[in-house]
Amino acid sequence: MNNPMNSTLTTGCPKGAQNGTPATDKGKDRYRPHEVSPATSAAAPRLSRKRLLALEAELSDLDWQVLETIGQCRAVLGKQIRRLYFTSGTSKNANTTAANRRLKALSDMGLIAAVNRKVDCRSRGYVAYIYYLTEAGEHILQIHRHEPEVRKRNLEPSVATLKHTVSVVECYVLAVETCRGEDMKLTEIQMEPECWRPYQGGYKNRILKPDLAIVTEKQDWMSHEETWYELRWFIEVDLNTEDIQTIIGKCHRYYEYYRSDTEQRLHGDVFPLVAWIVKTEARKRSLIRHIRETFPQYPRIFAVILPDEFTAMLRDELEMEECICPL
Repeated sequence: MNNPMNSTLTTGCPKGAQNGTPATDKGKDRYRPHEVSPATSAAAPRLSRKRLLALEAELSDLDWQVLETIGQCRAVLGKQIRRLYFTSGTSKNANTTAANRRLKALSDMGLIAAVNRKVDCRSRGYVAYIYYLTEAGEHILQIHRHEPEVRKRNLEPSVATLKHTVSVVECYVLAVETCRGEDMKLTEIQMEPECWRPYQGGYKNRILKPDLAIVTEKQDWMSHEETWYELRWFIEVDLNTEDIQTIIGKCHRYYEYYRSDTEQRLHGDVFPLVAWIVKTEARKRSLIRHIRETFPQYPRIFAVILPDEFTAMLRDELEMEECICPL
């Protein structure tokens, strides 16, 4: 089976090109870390520590990878798990069968459960199987990591939150798939809250909260030495539920973080490109116009793209002049 991460190296791109200790409070989508639905988790059996220790010995390396991913992402589609870890079968149907069998086994153990509601994700029909960790799943991961064993009582996320979370996970999965080729490496990928950035702004302690942070390396085939160059991004997924001025306010916080020089000091004078992923061409044009009008003297640290342009952007094959703001 496939491990989606190539390595954990942290790298970046030069400051001018712009392409190239998590907090414990709630995220902007109103999740607490690792929240689940009380309605469905209440129906799951309470597993004793003795039973969890027995299950720990039964779980495979693949099971642990799946559990860790679901815990890290908080809510994941079954097909996203299949695309991450079940890719070596003879056909897509074979991979789907293998993924469903494994997810059902983890569900039967009481470690994961499916959200008991229908969520319209990215206008591609209703999605029934969004998986999350149960209380037992959280507990067994604490045991496996040798962490303090703390029971977590969680709140049910809203439909809007689930849609946003699954859309961010889709970016995560696309990044993994894009970097499976021979000419690219996924050197770092961070979900919330690991991707949050504490900094000093206006003499106050602040936290920047991207949806996702990605670092890749791409081989330069034009170079005779076949050198690799590095690309860094902060990803923001916009589902057209926020007012434009709210997004502009978030851009102000990115600029404040840029001016703090915190990221650049950590990563060799590097600041990531901030990529806003929007649903429609009209939303893209509107957001680009507002950013350019509000911040005419900004450095080129923002880009606005459509979901279908995400992979090309990661591969550094997207014509960015119409996407980057300001001019």
